Amino acid sequence: MLTYYRKQMIKSGLIIAFILTFALTATHYIYYKFKDTRNQVNNSKSLEVTFHEKAGDSITLTKVTSISDSVGLSSHAYTFTIKNNLETPVNYSIKLVKDNEKIVEDECGEYQIPQSIIKGAIHKEKEENKIFMLSDLKDGTVLSRKLKGKASISYTVRLWTTNNTLPLDSDMHYHGKIQVVENGVDIATAISQ
Repeated sequence: MLTYYRKQMIKSGLIIAFILTFALTATHYIYYKFKDTRNQVNNSKSLEVTFHEKAGDSITLTKVTSISDSVGLSSHAYTFTIKNNLETPVNYSIKLVKDNEKIVEDECGEYQIPQSIIKGAIHKEKEENKIFMLSDLKDGTVLSRKLKGKASISYTVRLWTTNNTLPLDSDMHYHGKIQVVENGVDIATAISQ
């Protein structure tokens, strides 16, 4: 009789161990599946750029309400990380440009918010936000820097409207892209996975 209970305890223990192992494996698989679909990796010759948003390198601004800088700095952030895969430093630039493909696809060229009322900010950890007007950027260049060999750095970009004269119920919006340009030539583009 004692051996019967012992067999039942071993059997129950094995079933519980199997269920726990299955649950942990499934949770691990699901987490990394969603993480991989969220991150979009782009490459140039030596830089790897990972966009941490589901939209990848695309930026969309749909609110035409004028807001202050302090409110704009707490709006939706587009986060990305730049990694230098080389041992030597690499010069790079971050640009914000119109997403012409999306504008043509949606047939919304006449509904684009004028760049003269779009304000933005770029932020790097341990630095202050760099605030800019989209229309003031030369060729869309937000900043140019040098990244040390084997180093990585993360940025967040935000956009909002200011000094807006558009009606609040307007269908106006903005489609843009974040581009990371290496040495002024090679744009980090999406790689097939």
